[in-house]
Amino acid sequence: MELDEMSVTLGGRTIGDAWDRVSRYCGLPWSGGPPETWAFQYYDTIPPSSPNVVTPSDVTAAAALHPGLTKCDLAFFVEQSEALTAWLSAIPSGSTADDLRWHAKPGDDTLVRHVGSLTAFASHHDVNFALLTKVMHRKRPHVVPIVDRHIVDWYRPITGTRSAVEAYPTLVTLLAGDLRVPAGESLSAMQREVARRTGRSVSLLRLADIVLWMGGVR
Repeated sequence: MELDEMSVTLGGRTIGDAWDRVSRYCGLPWSGGPPETWAFQYYDTIPPSSPNVVTPSDVTAAAALHPGLTKCDLAFFVEQSEALTAWLSAIPSGSTADDLRWHAKPGDDTLVRHVGSLTAFASHHDVNFALLTKVMHRKRPHVVPIVDRHIVDWYRPITGTRSAVEAYPTLVTLLAGDLRVPAGESLSAMQREVARRTGRSVSLLRLADIVLWMGGVR
């Protein structure tokens, strides 16, 4: 099947033009016109400088996806640097969804719950949670989902909440399930094609995020 014929099902709803959305975002030819420049060039093409330490470049790269950085946001990543490193260290760099048991057996979801525990930082500190997920996704792109308004709203019929912090632990599990077959197979094919054409590896989680984000762009 050709990429432009592949659909992706996320949150129980099917998206038929997923590849066109991904192509447009990643600066590739798409159905609506010539290649365009989006945050892909400023976020996805810039590799993180350290697997466990959040650096200024991680925060500034995330700003390409975020409408603004406040003084409190900037202070958080400096003041909580050691705590963020400790949190990241519990997830081995290079981990995949399977390593983290996203298909966990009952009673064996320790690392899945750890990813969901990222909300504790937002609960105890003055930081924008969406920004936090964008920064931490850079460090563990295969296991830490980005959660912004478009993700929260898309999955709200299932989670029942408009709050990103409240929804996040559930979204971790929901997104993991959605990356199984058949959505995972379609996104994997897109992942390979993006890597072939751009030389950049983009995680399945990030592709799901791009597909939903570009659905709201005209």
